[in-house]
Amino acid sequence: MTVNWVTDWVRASENVIARIATDGVKYAAAFGGALAISLLLTPLLREAARKVGMVDQPSARRINKVPIPRGGGLAIFVAFYVTLELLVLWTGEPISQQFSLHWQRSFLLASGLLVVIGLIDDKFGMRPMVKLAGQTAVALILYASGVHVGGIVVAFPPWLDCLVTVLWIVGAVNAFNLIDGMDGLATGLAVIASAGLAGALLFTGNSSATLPYLVLCGACLGFLRYNFHPATVFLGDSGSMFLGLCIATLPLVSGSRKELVASLGMPLLAMGVPIFDTMLAIWRRSVRSLMPQPLRGMGGRVRVMQPDRDHLHHRLLRQTMNQRSVAVMLYTISVALVALGLIGTLLKGRAPGLFLIAFVVAIAVVARHLESVELWDTGRLLSGTRKTIRQGLLVPCYIVLDVLLLCGVWVLARWETGLPLSRAAFLSDLPRYVVPVFVLLVVAKVYQRVWSRAQIRDFAILGVAVAAGAAIGAGLVWLFSAEHPHVGRFTLLFGTQAMIPLCAIRLWRDSVSGLTQSLERKILFKKPDVKRLLAYGGGIRFRSYLRELRVRPGLNDRVIIGIIDDDINLRGRIISGHRVIGGFDRLDEWLPQQQVDGVIITCLMDEAKQAHVVRVLSEAGLCVLLWACEEKLLCEAKAAPQTQHEKEDEK
Repeated sequence: MTVNWVTDWVRASENVIARIATDGVKYAAAFGGALAISLLLTPLLREAARKVGMVDQPSARRINKVPIPRGGGLAIFVAFYVTLELLVLWTGEPISQQFSLHWQRSFLLASGLLVVIGLIDDKFGMRPMVKLAGQTAVALILYASGVHVGGIVVAFPPWLDCLVTVLWIVGAVNAFNLIDGMDGLATGLAVIASAGLAGALLFTGNSSATLPYLVLCGACLGFLRYNFHPATVFLGDSGSMFLGLCIATLPLVSGSRKELVASLGMPLLAMGVPIFDTMLAIWRRSVRSLMPQPLRGMGGRVRVMQPDRDHLHHRLLRQTMNQRSVAVMLYTISVALVALGLIGTLLKGRAPGLFLIAFVVAIAVVARHLESVELWDTGRLLSGTRKTIRQGLLVPCYIVLDVLLLCGVWVLARWETGLPLSRAAFLSDLPRYVVPVFVLLVVAKVYQRVWSRAQIRDFAILGVAVAAGAAIGAGLVWLFSAEHPHVGRFTLLFGTQAMIPLCAIRLWRDSVSGLTQSLERKILFKKPDVKRLLAYGGGIRFRSYLRELRVRPGLNDRVIIGIIDDDINLRGRIISGHRVIGGFDRLDEWLPQQQVDGVIITCLMDEAKQAHVVRVLSEAGLCVLLWACEEKLLCEAKAAPQTQHEKEDEK
């Protein structure tokens, strides 16, 4: 199989070389012409933008420290269309069968409208919803001109095809608009994407459709000369939205169902960085807009359309403090994704397996970058749903979810035992199993229990109710069904498998809270103004203190970095995610290894030992805190006054 891959690659490379040898002059003219026009035009437009006041001023959200002209993406727009027209005049024929003169006029109208919207936003500013309406209008114009996603994937109904096409185009336009927050980033990614798309078409034999991609690549590369760090001109919304429009739309025109990977797979990979950043932005801002209490330093309530400084380039910039390094890093990721797409176009039938493996690897790599922002914010929101959802809605939600889960488990158990999922089975056997289980859940007072504070006994009662209900269901089947094949095996599968989701939905709050606390620890470790504490004692009081910290996600100013415990059997063990580093008698060993600000006592301790611990730790320069969750007598019980009857009895 490996030999076949190598052979296919060699053959494809030979075909590409042959096509370049045949049409090399045309390719060079397309790329070089756009490059030259962009190089010459960008300085002129830069000075024009400065004269009309289209300048990006430094601010708290901006990276630039000095005023820089914006709207320079107009140079890419002009270079793109001028070069295409010159190619048509030179060859005396349309660029290709797909990119006809009709397409050029339609695309000029739509993209010109988008560039005008961007220039207005660059100069005067525009409300996000107004800009979104303009982008939607542009996408509808392109759909009316024949740009459809449905023609490549499957035969969608017209309304669905229109919706998917508009979402694809608007999403790509905003993806490049959002990623354009650092010198040369969006332009460089567009260079890589257009070059990769051109290569994919060459590999698939559609060489005549590569010219627009080469023109776009040359125009972007010429502009990148002035846009790379330190930038002297910015793309502006006009340029970034035009790039997103080209990368999203051109493959829909040049592709076909036979070239699905090149038509949709390659654009998705080529726009991988902007699309991923956009998805994170939507996730992050949506979660923050729902939070009842904003994070420290976030100000008031966050809106979904409100900009922030948590994009990919912002995060990497905070780590490296170097715009060039961040740009090269994201360029490298984009090149890797494009290379993966090119290999996929060669492998064809094997491409889905390649993409699946790459997807799993990518998830493992990016997950660590989500934990400090998106996952933590989501966990903070979910763990605080009591403040955002009325308590009275929890019981109805539990009831609905339980019934749906029981029905789903019944279907799964029928499939596992090979029983038919017929209409008669749904009308007769399904109620005989689901209804008894639900009735016994009610009888066992499952819906009256506070599951966020449940103990093992509560889950045992839940299990007994499910098992008893499943047994009753089996009895009903035996009584009222003429045939009952595999009823014993089915009942066992149904009863055991029903316990998993029913317990899971009652554990999600604690699971989310635990995940939130774990993520918060990692975040607090990196903050300089946070107290790093060791807990003295890993028993019940320590877990009580962790629970106290858990109810304040996002507001804590301290973090537990380890546990001190005098029990030698616990040394090196992990309690609630925290490692026991040793006992107090080994203070001289572990203290130099720990960057610690203080110790909080979370165990019972007599006064003499407590005084000794305080004295030793204070001499070591550490503060000492006490977590005192103990009972105290606040007042003595008073004797009740005697009644008249009691007074008469005494006499």
